Amino acid sequence: MSGLRASLAFGLAGALVATIVFAQGSYKQHKEQIELTRWSIQSERKAAVANNLQLSEQESKSFWPLYDDYRAAMGKVGERTIKLITGYADAYTKNNLSNDQALQMVNDYLSIETDKLKVKKRYLKRFQDVLPPKKLARFFQIDNKMDAFINATIAKEVPLVE
Repeated sequence: MSGLRASLAFGLAGALVATIVFAQGSYKQHKEQIELTRWSIQSERKAAVANNLQLSEQESKSFWPLYDDYRAAMGKVGERTIKLITGYADAYTKNNLSNDQALQMVNDYLSIETDKLKVKKRYLKRFQDVLPPKKLARFFQIDNKMDAFINATIAKEVPLVE
């Protein structure tokens, strides 16, 4: 999986989103920079999938449009994650996170995680229609490894609740 190791930039870009909002302010203030970072992450992610999945020409014709739809659906959930992080960053930097806000953030986080799983399950059958089982498993391994790397990188940047 050397292609995944070569995609460190995309993980670092994920951490940049958290770093931007904690160091400099709100999502609205830095929306353009955050959106550019998200675009970079998606480009790197797609390159890592292409480098590691090794699709035939026929598989590619069916897979890539479906992949783009899948990432768009995951992107909608990802937008909620960014809003959660930026909301937390705002409260954290102002040192005014209430107990109610903290509980709401936990509930929002769990809802986001549930929705990520729903998207993956919804697309599983569609991916099964275009990929043989081993490539399907490999795709989800690649996808999960990239998610884990991004999550670990962001977690490193987001301070604990005080």
